[in-house]
Amino acid sequence: MKSLLILGLATLLLTGCARFGTQPGASDLTENWALSGKMAVRNATEASSFNVDWEQRAQDFDIELSGPLGQGAVQINGEPGKVTLTKGADQVTRSTLRELAYEITELDLPLDYLQYWVRAKPYPGIEAIIDRDAASRQVQSINQSGWQVDYPLYFDETGESLPRRIDFARNGSSGRLVIRNWVSEL
Repeated sequence: MKSLLILGLATLLLTGCARFGTQPGASDLTENWALSGKMAVRNATEASSFNVDWEQRAQDFDIELSGPLGQGAVQINGEPGKVTLTKGADQVTRSTLRELAYEITELDLPLDYLQYWVRAKPYPGIEAIIDRDAASRQVQSINQSGWQVDYPLYFDETGESLPRRIDFARNGSSGRLVIRNWVSEL
């Protein structure tokens, strides 16, 4: 169970999740959207890949992580003040995702930033270096709190430029999220 929980939290590290409580840019949390895609993560000793389905409604979120053909599905549900990770009959609940991640992995992960990064936005109120394309239309990379987040591909067909692929790395850990589908307003 612990390895699956770590996998689930690693996915959130890479794909995003809401931070609850008073924060800069809280108005951004009122957006409703969803994505589905495939994630790969690796560090010096492990590598994993899995499917991600994430739905954000205001400050509430539902994320499902699964392997091929739905194997090993993990559900992560959050609302202000409560985040629950469920795998079969096993459940872990804490008041914030960051607390949950630290308890399971003993890592202090930048989970507060993620719901912004997945949409090619820096986390508000924290210094970031943002590189844009020549036309200043699309974010090419964000460097924030030691994380290098790159955006090599975008969906352009809707007129709203949303990331199709996100690569991220810090201190020997890296990942890639390939987004199959975005729903920008639910």
